[in-house]
Amino acid sequence: MSGRTCLLLAGHGSHFSPDSSTPIRDHARRIRELRAFDEVRVGFWKEEPSLARALDGCTASEVVVVPVFISDGFFTQQVLPRELRLDGPDGWVDGRHIRITPAIGSHPALAGVIVQRALEAGAQPGDAVAVLGHGTPGNPNSERNIYKQAGRVRAMGKFAEVVTLFLDQEPNLASVFDATNARTVVAAPLFVADGWHVGETIPAELGVERGEARDGQRRLRYAAAAGTHPGIAGVILQLAGSPEIPAAGAVAARTAPGWLECAWVQREPFALGEVTVRFADGAAGVEGPDPGPAMSLSDTAARLRHDSAGRYRPLPSAFGLPGGWRVRCASAAALAAAIDAVYPFATTHVQQHRDGSLRVVPVDEVFARQTGRYRVAAELDAAGRTAAVAALCSRCVKTPVWTGPPAVEARLPTPNAQRPTPPGQWLPCPEPCSVMLSLCREAALWQHDPPAAAPADDAVPFAAFDQPGNAIREDYLRTRYAGSDVQR
Repeated sequence: MSGRTCLLLAGHGSHFSPDSSTPIRDHARRIRELRAFDEVRVGFWKEEPSLARALDGCTASEVVVVPVFISDGFFTQQVLPRELRLDGPDGWVDGRHIRITPAIGSHPALAGVIVQRALEAGAQPGDAVAVLGHGTPGNPNSERNIYKQAGRVRAMGKFAEVVTLFLDQEPNLASVFDATNARTVVAAPLFVADGWHVGETIPAELGVERGEARDGQRRLRYAAAAGTHPGIAGVILQLAGSPEIPAAGAVAARTAPGWLECAWVQREPFALGEVTVRFADGAAGVEGPDPGPAMSLSDTAARLRHDSAGRYRPLPSAFGLPGGWRVRCASAAALAAAIDAVYPFATTHVQQHRDGSLRVVPVDEVFARQTGRYRVAAELDAAGRTAAVAALCSRCVKTPVWTGPPAVEARLPTPNAQRPTPPGQWLPCPEPCSVMLSLCREAALWQHDPPAAAPADDAVPFAAFDQPGNAIREDYLRTRYAGSDVQR
């Protein structure tokens, strides 16, 4: 690990919308293309790849973690260090030095991005700009960076007025015309992504249609979220203290795990989950069901975030991988990148399980590190945990090793100098995922007053366990409460 540096972009993610993490993935891609770090990774609290496993397989001795959040609050100060197994913003884990920077919302350069978003929406020198934040009455840290950034924009002197308004606290964004005097106001959301709030709740609150709203002779224009602007990559680099960008070729190439190198040498087709790898003409092809034409790795990864019906797939390893794609790989390292784009950490976890170094985290340990609304998950009884595994893990191509000995024989590659053995279809899952944690939280609440099971409804999102008709929820209720009054 000596001499190498990894940049980890940490975000919230979502079980319900890919929009939450898309900007962070885009910023990582832009920074990766600059070759300023040996590795550039992403990790999320409510999405894969998870923060808890984000550094699995990392070969760097130094890791800089940049929280792609607007506020320095609960997630950056508690969740992030906890998931990375740190006691604070700076420390050592597994012989690796990890440093967490302040959130991007604290950096002065963000004010310039807000200005750019306002200008893109048509802001003129005589207009007012309303910087919109989320806010929360319970945590003063939530508002601090919003006020700071608005103050920096005001100090630039580019607009007649700059005010600060919030979605969930006072001054509320509904008072936008009362808080300003200019005839034209540009509302600039200081949010990371064009998600539910930016795309639905805020426009509804402001009465925005097609990017504008009117109040008599006054007009409001609505800008895109600051966090989606390409300039955020520069903010991240400044926070990270980016090293000097090396010359082309100076960054060490990614290496493939040993088992995959063996498979590359043997050149026999093999499967992992619902992915098939075939070799031809000196290259490898990674393909899903019903393979289609060759696509770029980035286009394929974006495509696989939705199923064949266009529904978001919050669990990448869930059965039902959409087909019609193929990625051509010219090296074992490129093959590892392609497989991991489909199933995060798959190649590393197969290797680590084979050599006995896989870090397995049991469910009790995951429960113990939860705070806030997820703390109740630890109250789920043994029968409930078993039912949760049956309902969710049966829908995943991975086999949980965190439950104890695997239920199926581990068909993993065995090194052989004469004839390397390719892997089988078995993939280990070393730690309960965030989707499992969410299911266990709901299940713990159901113990006190279990709801009646309902018919499954494909229209209900995959992880919407609080909604009747969710297929996993209904399977759980029938398994856990079979024969009880809840089934009536």
